[in-house]
Amino acid sequence: MALKFFFNKAVFCAAAFGLAGLAQAATQATFYVAPDGSDAAKGTKDAPFKTIGAAQKAVRAINGSMTGDIEVILREGTYQVTNTINFDERDGGKNGYYVRYKAAEGEHPLITGGMPITGWTLHDEANNIWKAENVEGRFRQLYVNNQKAVRACFPNVIAANDKGVGGFDHDFVRLTKVDSTGRAFDVSADYIKNIKNIENVEIHLMIAWSENILRLEKAEVNGGTAKLIPKDPERTKLFHRAYPMLGTAFMSNPPKQQAFYLENSYDLLDAEGEWFLDEKEHVLYYKARKGENMQTANVVAPRINTLFNVLGKDTKNKVGYMAFEGLTFAHSNYTRPSEEGFLDLQAANFNVDVLPDPSRGNWEKLNSNKYVLWRPDAAFRVENAHHFLVQGCVFSQIAATGLDFVSGTNDDLIQGNAFFEVGAAGIMLGKFAPDSLSEIHEGYNPSDKEEISTRDTIKNNLITNVTNEHQGAVGIGAGYPRYVVIEHNEVSYTYYSGISVGFGWTKKETAMTNNHINWNNIHHIARLLCDSGPIYTLSNQGTGSEIQHNYIHDNGTSKWADYWNVPIYLDEGSSGFTVKENVFKNSPAGVGTNQAGTNILQQPNDYYNAEVIANAGIEKEFQYIRNIKEIPVADFSNIVPQTPFGGAAATIPGRIEFENYDEGGQSISYKDKDAVNEGKVYREDGVDVVGLDCADSAATADCKGYAVGYTDAGEWMEYTVEVAETAQFLFRANVASGLDVAGFQLFLDGKAVSDTISIPKGEDWNTYGTIEGKTETLIKGEHVLRVVVTGAYGNLDWIQFALTEAGLDEPDGIRGGYSLNLDVSNVGTYKIYNSQGRLMDHLNATSSREARDMVRSRVMDAGIYMVKTPNGSSFRMNVK
Repeated sequence: MALKFFFNKAVFCAAAFGLAGLAQAATQATFYVAPDGSDAAKGTKDAPFKTIGAAQKAVRAINGSMTGDIEVILREGTYQVTNTINFDERDGGKNGYYVRYKAAEGEHPLITGGMPITGWTLHDEANNIWKAENVEGRFRQLYVNNQKAVRACFPNVIAANDKGVGGFDHDFVRLTKVDSTGRAFDVSADYIKNIKNIENVEIHLMIAWSENILRLEKAEVNGGTAKLIPKDPERTKLFHRAYPMLGTAFMSNPPKQQAFYLENSYDLLDAEGEWFLDEKEHVLYYKARKGENMQTANVVAPRINTLFNVLGKDTKNKVGYMAFEGLTFAHSNYTRPSEEGFLDLQAANFNVDVLPDPSRGNWEKLNSNKYVLWRPDAAFRVENAHHFLVQGCVFSQIAATGLDFVSGTNDDLIQGNAFFEVGAAGIMLGKFAPDSLSEIHEGYNPSDKEEISTRDTIKNNLITNVTNEHQGAVGIGAGYPRYVVIEHNEVSYTYYSGISVGFGWTKKETAMTNNHINWNNIHHIARLLCDSGPIYTLSNQGTGSEIQHNYIHDNGTSKWADYWNVPIYLDEGSSGFTVKENVFKNSPAGVGTNQAGTNILQQPNDYYNAEVIANAGIEKEFQYIRNIKEIPVADFSNIVPQTPFGGAAATIPGRIEFENYDEGGQSISYKDKDAVNEGKVYREDGVDVVGLDCADSAATADCKGYAVGYTDAGEWMEYTVEVAETAQFLFRANVASGLDVAGFQLFLDGKAVSDTISIPKGEDWNTYGTIEGKTETLIKGEHVLRVVVTGAYGNLDWIQFALTEAGLDEPDGIRGGYSLNLDVSNVGTYKIYNSQGRLMDHLNATSSREARDMVRSRVMDAGIYMVKTPNGSSFRMNVK
């Protein structure tokens, strides 16, 4: 098998790339992880950990002073990432030695951000449409038996087996015209005649060099024409934007309108391999392919946007000396287009906003050339890191970017990796703008040079069949790097450019200098969009930059493109390059320039050199990665279940601390719109928990309590609860907000049991007050309580349930209306859990007070502990 051959191969590059200590050093310690292991084990080969997180904690315990490399060996199998695994400066190597996360020799560990979809039943026998109910979460990709399925669309896709087994390209139709006054698109009414719910549908519109995804609000049919009206905010942004050029295709003769397809409607579910998710009813529909048995099929939907996130504190405190080797990353998610559209400005960097541009006149008329932007999420994200190695890894079935070295990276090596079936770019490097608030034409040249991606090397990688979800992305995209080396890569099957370096459209001095793009094999790129090049550059790139010895072949221009493509393309402001000795075959040849600066061009159109053809692309020792065609099938037999935080259900009546949501992870026990706990306390997943009454200004040290903060509408947390009796309950919640838009709502087993609960505006987010209300009737027994954030910017501390007003004044909510002897109920076994929810000890006590005293005497390590009482209620303790 190709995979076996790939993972059995061990190749290490020496310090020639500035990676001191990269060659294998003596090993200080080795930890093992296996899907059937236990986090209570010692992490040995015979007693491995179960999770990567457990190994990470073991590494942190010994890497303060290193005398050799520390290895974490991942055994064969599937590692389901339910929360982004975050690495920071505590996780790196020291003294030039590496911390290495690597595959066991000859084994194929799969790190998946996906979740299985099971319970399929036949929905429409005549059309072989199946359904799975109770599907939680939002996703835009689906994989059936390890092959990508098609989100239902019009026109239907076209098979493209040259991209790999099951590969496909979208087909298109053209607009009738753009209605810039009405801010809408006129199309043939025939295109939507079968669609009943147009508000589910997206239009994917190809505008010059970009793909733009807009959700539709409604359609107005007048005879043979339908006017498609998009939703905001993307509608307003698009019709303010001057570039890319919306409307009749630039320089088209005869004039032609732009190409598009429609996506996401049950009524478009008419071809084998298509699917549609009804998010309102939580039902997933799939039209099975010939021979597929949906009762036994392996179906995976993505859940986690970023699987690994490496983030140093700042540019003075970077993560250093880490290696990731031989791992497969799959099933990342990216849902921004479903939430607010996706307007690609260039290279899949999307418009955060379009700003007024008075110099160009009325910005209501497609007239603004001032933008702020940001980048898509990545399966593996790195920021503020040095001496990093990512080698021998596979990135596939990825929603957006595969690997992104965002900024503050230096002396890193990305080598010998395979990227295929990727939604956006295979690799991105460096900032494309200072931040998401700065106008992009200002360029980028920060005073803190440690922020610039510097001396990073991208070498011997296979990047093919990428840009499948964001067709304006590129194979390799670098913003403003300096001393970058991009060489001996094979880049193919993209819908826009192959390798893109530079941004900003400026001749002013930028952060860039001495960038080398040499010895790459680039083919079958720009298969849809226009104004692209196999190698594309922008802006002033200092001195000493090179584009040399690349083999560029089998490229052309799609019939759907607005206009032409270019060979090597030095676009606006490009300067500082020496371009020579590149070979072209079956492809536009030479160098195209557009308002470029000063460059040394020594590139004849007909240049031929057999040595370049023979040696460009992936070098011999890494050629095996070209044989990798698939990834291991995900095995969810060791799936992470949803369980109560601390091991026991919360009780109603009683108090629930909002930060004590269930274990289980993203889209299982919670939904949060980013991958990082912004409050940096208490929990190590994506929910933002803030400290209360802390000893430091950062609110992270010696806190007396916690709350869920940084909330955003649509986020939620779930709590396993035990309702003591069937009744309506009063509730009181302790909350804070500095604005008047915050709120939440309570659901029990998916049914609303409260109205929307508004959080009044207070002095700030540190001043808490209580609000009260009453639930619908809750049924006795165990249930799942979901708290849904309906309005952003509210802090949620706790919620108390009781049967009477008097009960609201008691921590357990019982006084007055519930006949239970409190003293008796608190006699028995108390369970002590640490802040990660791990059971630490049992003790017997006659009261909560006695239990507190015993905990203080028995717990050795300072920290936050959760104590579960015999009656199921809980309280927190801060042990110093």
